[in-house]
Amino acid sequence: MTHAGDVHSDTLHSILDLVVLFQDLTSFLGTTQEWDVRDDSTMAALIKCREGLTLLRPDHPLLPGALFIIARVLISRFKALDHTADIDDAITYLDESLTIPPSWKDGSIRDEEKIITIITGSLSLLGDALVLRFKHSNGFEDVDAAIENYRIALMLASPDDRQPYLEELVKILRLRFQEHGRKEDIDEAIRWYREVVSLSQTEPDEGDTHESQAQYLNGLGDLLALRYRNFSQIADLEEANESYGTAIALLPDISERRPHYLRDLALSLYRTFKAKGQIEDLNGAIDRVHEAIECLSNGNLPLDKDETHEYLAQHSKRLGYFLALRHKKFGLIADLEEAAESYRTALTFLPHNSGGRSEYLRDLAVCLFDTFEAKGQIEDLNGAIDHLREAIACPSGGNVPPDDEEAHGYLAKNLDQLGDLLVLRYRKVRQFVDLEEATNSYGKALVFLPDNSVSRPLYLRDLAVSLRETFEANGRVEDLNGAIECAREAIACLPGGNIPPDEDETYRSLRLLGSLLAKRFQWAREMSDLDEAIQCQYSAMEVDPTKRHSALDSLSTYLHFRYDVTGDRSDVERALDFSREALDLCPVEDSPVRLQIKSHMADYLDTQFVWSERAEDSREALNIRRELVAFSEGTADHPQHVGSLVHSLDSQYYRDPGQLSSLDEGMKQLREVLRTVGHGPDHTDLLHQLGVSSYNRYQRSDAPEDLEEAITCFREVLALTPRGHIQYADYLSNLATSLQCRYKLFWRTEDLDGAIKAIREAVAISRSGPLSLHLVDYLPTLALCLSSRYYSLRQLDDLEEAITVFREAVSLSSPDSWGTLRNLAVCIDLRYGRLRQPDDAEEAIALLRKSLTLIPSGHPAKLRSLGALATVALLRCEFSGRIEDQYDALEVCRENVAAYDGVPSDSLHCMAIRYLAQAYWIKGDYEEAFTQFEEAVNLCCATGTPVMCFKFAMEWALKARTAGHSSSLRGHMKALELLDRCLTSTPTIDLQHQFLTENNSFLATHAASCAIWKSELEIAVQALEQGRALLWSRMRDYRHSIEALHEVNPSLADDFKIVCQQLEHLTVSSDANLLGMSPIFISSTPHAAVGLDFDVKMTNNRELSEDYERIISEIRQLDGFSSFLQATPFPTLQTAASEGPVILVNVDEHRSDGIILRATEPPLLVRLPGNLSSTVNKLSTQLVVADRMNRDGDRFGVDRRSVRFDVKHILQVLWKEVCQPIALALQEMGHTKGSRVWWCPSGRLAALPLHASGIYNDKGILIEGFPDLYVSSYTPTLSSLIASRETAVKGRSVPRLLAVGQSNSLPKVEEEFCKLKNLFSGDVLKIRDGEGAKADAVLDDLQDHPWAHFACHGMLDANSPFKSGFILHKKKLSLRDIMQAKLPNAELAFLAACHSAASESTSKTPDEVLTLAAAMQFCGFRSIVGTLWTMSDNDGPVLAEKFYKHMLRNSLDNTDVRDSAEAVHLATKSMREAGVPLHRWTTFVHVGI
Repeated sequence: MTHAGDVHSDTLHSILDLVVLFQDLTSFLGTTQEWDVRDDSTMAALIKCREGLTLLRPDHPLLPGALFIIARVLISRFKALDHTADIDDAITYLDESLTIPPSWKDGSIRDEEKIITIITGSLSLLGDALVLRFKHSNGFEDVDAAIENYRIALMLASPDDRQPYLEELVKILRLRFQEHGRKEDIDEAIRWYREVVSLSQTEPDEGDTHESQAQYLNGLGDLLALRYRNFSQIADLEEANESYGTAIALLPDISERRPHYLRDLALSLYRTFKAKGQIEDLNGAIDRVHEAIECLSNGNLPLDKDETHEYLAQHSKRLGYFLALRHKKFGLIADLEEAAESYRTALTFLPHNSGGRSEYLRDLAVCLFDTFEAKGQIEDLNGAIDHLREAIACPSGGNVPPDDEEAHGYLAKNLDQLGDLLVLRYRKVRQFVDLEEATNSYGKALVFLPDNSVSRPLYLRDLAVSLRETFEANGRVEDLNGAIECAREAIACLPGGNIPPDEDETYRSLRLLGSLLAKRFQWAREMSDLDEAIQCQYSAMEVDPTKRHSALDSLSTYLHFRYDVTGDRSDVERALDFSREALDLCPVEDSPVRLQIKSHMADYLDTQFVWSERAEDSREALNIRRELVAFSEGTADHPQHVGSLVHSLDSQYYRDPGQLSSLDEGMKQLREVLRTVGHGPDHTDLLHQLGVSSYNRYQRSDAPEDLEEAITCFREVLALTPRGHIQYADYLSNLATSLQCRYKLFWRTEDLDGAIKAIREAVAISRSGPLSLHLVDYLPTLALCLSSRYYSLRQLDDLEEAITVFREAVSLSSPDSWGTLRNLAVCIDLRYGRLRQPDDAEEAIALLRKSLTLIPSGHPAKLRSLGALATVALLRCEFSGRIEDQYDALEVCRENVAAYDGVPSDSLHCMAIRYLAQAYWIKGDYEEAFTQFEEAVNLCCATGTPVMCFKFAMEWALKARTAGHSSSLRGHMKALELLDRCLTSTPTIDLQHQFLTENNSFLATHAASCAIWKSELEIAVQALEQGRALLWSRMRDYRHSIEALHEVNPSLADDFKIVCQQLEHLTVSSDANLLGMSPIFISSTPHAAVGLDFDVKMTNNRELSEDYERIISEIRQLDGFSSFLQATPFPTLQTAASEGPVILVNVDEHRSDGIILRATEPPLLVRLPGNLSSTVNKLSTQLVVADRMNRDGDRFGVDRRSVRFDVKHILQVLWKEVCQPIALALQEMGHTKGSRVWWCPSGRLAALPLHASGIYNDKGILIEGFPDLYVSSYTPTLSSLIASRETAVKGRSVPRLLAVGQSNSLPKVEEEFCKLKNLFSGDVLKIRDGEGAKADAVLDDLQDHPWAHFACHGMLDANSPFKSGFILHKKKLSLRDIMQAKLPNAELAFLAACHSAASESTSKTPDEVLTLAAAMQFCGFRSIVGTLWTMSDNDGPVLAEKFYKHMLRNSLDNTDVRDSAEAVHLATKSMREAGVPLHRWTTFVHVGI
């Protein structure tokens, strides 16, 4: 027997030489444990010893020892070089040594114990060699042989020597158990190891520790734990826990084994918890891991940094797992949060290139997902997705060798789970990119998954579901087709495919394929898809009959789908039967499925009711819906059931539109559930439903709050929906429809522009994508918006496009689309009204009559078509003048009104009565016409919007006046009353002004002239007061004095004050939110914010206006307050003349008059020329031209062209046409010359210089005229004059003057301020000039300066009068800014600025007196000096000095603001006498007391 590596050497000559060599080998074994390949001497000795064995054979006493030594050396070389021959030879030598019987013949070994020890050692070494060879070549016979040798060695060993052999025997028994699982092996191992533990139970020597005892106890715990894992005997776990615990107690705190032992105990306690379910075991496991981490973290263990970090990573990961487990069992959120933190800590200790990093990241991802499930915070789901992505991307997770199936499976699992998380996030936040990534992730998972994996059908279904949701989001049928192919593949790889049969997998895949095919049928209407879907459900029932109820439920749904196409009622009846059977079969404990079956049953009952009209069908459906809502409260399905209930209630409303109770119930349910549903698909769907219900309710109620809610809902729905969403175009269409409705309320062009933009986008989406089926729904909305814009802008292109769009909609619609026919007819009628082409009228009538034949009897749409037919008939008879057309129109209008018998009145009914009134008007039957007009107005006040009522009243008033009918005055006064209601419902002062611009040009003057015509002068005065300066009057009401009210009812007074402050702020401010209140939150998304400022203002205005009206009603119930804030009665208005006559001048196209209001006598009428209206319009235009020419001449030295209508001419015409007749009347009534009068002119006359009217010669000297007769002042309204007097400071006061100027742009301002400094002391005068004149600082200073002097540029804004203002440093002090100021101590304002007392000459609302002077009066100033047109910079210092000298003539302590009118009069007189041109001094006027 030789070794291939031995080298032959010289032959040994004696046994003595051999003994020497064996001594060398023994020395080698005693000094080293590892073979050194460089040690040639040992190699040579080994070779010679093996050769020398022949000298010892067959029975030399040294042979056993020699064989033992050679075997040990060969074992050492095998361990170093891994040569199989070495271990084989070692085992052979040891076997041979054990076969040689002991010999004492030569007396070499005489100690029996020694012989036994040698044999025992050989047996043990043979066992070791056999174990080594097993580990090298996996021959299990070596294990069996090793065990036998160890057993024999153990039998021969003395009690003191047993422990090493016991340990080796236990190791090999454990090894064989782990391979074969024979219980007797682990039992024997534990039995022997108990002896090992027992042998170790000795007191250590002084200075030693119990560490070895701890080690054996821990090892016993390991064996017991191993036996438990295989045979589940709880007693083993309990003993293992005790053994581990004792080991830890014996172990020194600084032992490096301590973390390991703590880990072992933690795992054993965890297993005990899993077996027994007692929380104290899991708590103990968590505590032990905490202790292990603390032990590793304190730095006391003899471990290097890398080892410490490795162990910390392992223990932190284990701690995270245990904490997550405790959360699953007991629901403590804190455990989940700590678990996530533990996983994060583990990752910080783990090297980035660690092979286990992917697993650690996945564990953290799972923990964060559990946290999301528990807390619902999207950040946790985001974290889970991010960490799972990282797990997939890290080296061990992303780059997998192509032949590593296990790694491929692990990667596929991660990819599939990533897809699950992404789909979940998509369902929560609707980010389409998540769906795209999920689909991609599922696809990759399938690539890595082996074809025969049992997970393949599941992964294919996951991909199918993702593709289905992608289809639902973007409407691409390719995605749905892909989903169907995945479901087919899932089925194909089950029975008979690559994967063992699995009934549940087959059942699930069949059900999914059926649902996908049914969805494609809904899209493409291919009956083959539905047939196959039905067959899938039948197949599913055959595969798993225990789930027949679910398949029946799906079958019923598919039959209902088929009914939608075929109309076969038997499908609905069978669907109901299937549902009832499914409900009977469904287990009671399977409540989600039972709820779904009931929900479908309600759907079928609703459908059946459509043709059966059996009330019991509708009642059963609603009862089911209500039951589902109540039963599902607090569950994830609750929003869906609320939505279904609302759908049923909406259907009930459509069948009976007169009843709003069903809508109200549904809207209440939606509002309640929206408070509890977080953002996601459910929230969006419910919000959309609420918007639709609110809009439907508005269509019947005309309540603005319903429209507000609809618009708010639709805006937020769009903000929450990605643009590629399948319903995005629907949402745009709904918003457009709602905005168009609001446009009709407030005529805001922003609403109409927004509506057209939204609906054009919806149409574009429908034309370019797969949503063309919906085009027929969007086109009519676009056409209606275009026709609305035609109403506003009168651009024929809009109307032509609307007609074209409606014609396309008709071509795409079903033959019975009566609504589209009607709307097309209305647009054609509009074109007929514009172009007067008879063919248009005939086509419109034909279309409407066709629509009437299509509408079912009793359907509310018939009323709309009748109304439209009446409109066309009226227009035709008006244009044609034919008697037969008149009779036809009257007959149609009568039929239209009669159709409302038994129908609740609404705005359409009011319109029908109005059409009938128009028919009588055209026919010439005025009595009947105005009876119908008045009825229409009264009915509209009860059921319609304020704007509609106002327009009806205006039409009544104007037609009655034209006809000279006695109801004209009544109609005008009703219109004035309704005008105020229109302003109340309009949220901003800009919109209020816009409304007045479009609707109130001549209402007050017409009403006054009607009253004068009937000799009702007091009513004429009231009409002028009620219809002029409406914006100022409304704002003044918000500042109404409440001192008397506060004494009677302080609480009510405070409520009134707060509401008024909020309304004033809302009306004037550009801020949509209320003072002192948090902003209204609707959505944080940018898209939702578009247009919301006005939405919020509208909501706030409505709510505050309701409070305002309620509080006023309560105040009027108090004694002495019955007329609180009612239209001012004439006796109160008459007090305006308490200090001198007030001259109201009414200029109307029918007649013009002056009314002199006297303090104690009836008003005096002064008839003025009938053509005064046209004269005033001409004079206004002439004044603009004259002002521009004079301004150029004064500023730039341009020669003034000689024109016929200079200021002198204007003053002369005013004198002859207006002022001279009034002056004569004043003189006749005995009004003293030189005393005061107040002018209150109407219309454009308010911008003309009545105070300076007269005849002047070429040098500007007054020959005769008003300045020499009386001291003139102006007042915008009688109420403003009364209010100024009531709040004026009683007695004399010492004024403080604030001077504001811009000397940097007006050179004479410096001189002007020098004059002021000469007149006022430094403690009285404060000057803000140039950069110091900032708007905010000026407003602050006005609070404690009762007098103000402005010397700066004034600017008028014709398009937006509230932007008019004083030009100060870097910023304009606008009319809006002044309006918001409250200056209770203000007295006198001198406005040395251009146009400060006049509105723009082209203003369409001259009666609103939107001037800077009026704004100053409103915010508190009692007297104002202003200008009607441009003033010369040179005149400022002169006029100011003259004015203030007169004011201070009795000393500073004795000033009286009432002297200001005389001061202006005298100052301008001095300018006139000094030869100052007419156009320069006549511009100055006095306003106020």
